[in-house]
Formats: sequence, C-alpha cells, structure tokens
Amino acid sequence: MCSDKTISVYQFLFQHGQVNFDRWLAPLLFEQWLGIVDTVYHYSFEDENDTPEWKWNKNGLFSMKSVYEFLTKEESSNEYKHIWKAKMPYKIKIFMWLVERNAILTKDNLIRRHWIGDPNCYFCMDHETIEHLSF
Repeated sequence: MCSDKTISVYQFLFQHGQVNFDRWLAPLLFEQWLGIVDTVYHYSFEDENDTPEWKWNKNGLFSMKSVYEFLTKEESSNEYKHIWKAKMPYKIKIFMWLVERNAILTKDNLIRRHWIGDPNCYFCMDHETIEHLSF
C-alpha cells in the first residue's frame, strides 16, 4: 500500500517517517502502522539493504496459511473462532472478521473519521451502517 515499494527502513527514518500510501488506511491498519513506526524508532539502523522476515512462519517467508494459522490460534482470537473455523472461503472469513470489528468503510464509519458527505443510504435514505447494508 506504500507508494514507494523500494523504500528501506533507513530511508524511512531519513524522511522522518513520512511516507505516502496508495490508499487511505482503515483505522485498524492505521493503528497497526503507528505501532510499527513506534517500534522502528526504538532501533538504530545503518544504510544497508533490508532483509524482510515474516515472524509467523518458521522459514521467515510470508504465506496466507501462516496468517490464517496466527489468526485462528486459540489464545489470539477466541472471540472470532466461529468465523475462522467456519467452512467458507478465506476471503469471506476475512470480510466477516472485518465486519465484526466494525472496520468496513460504511458511511457511519467514514463520518467518524471526519469524512464530509451524506450519511444516508443511496437506496432508502436511512443512515448507512454495516447492519443496514447487510440486513
């Protein structure tokens, strides 16, 4: 989602943490981004090539399976177990997880993020919420 896909941690620090994203970050992602930035500033870095490592996989490489396994661990997401253990495609599981976390960009969520626009549904003129659109 970062506009500059080749930026290193050193360059990020040199720019005082200022990077551009291709799209707006949802609040959940924005909070995670701020946590990452805070963590990065606790280490000292040299101008060397970065070596990415995925901590949720033994070989250090990213995989959707490792994300799924992390999200479905008993201690990490017991409240979402009904979603992760359901027999449906992963993309629907992730969408339902976002719905339950109220992270879908419906008009009520956009307004909470200082979006200026009409809060009403295009179809019936009721206030647009995830419950309204889904049911």
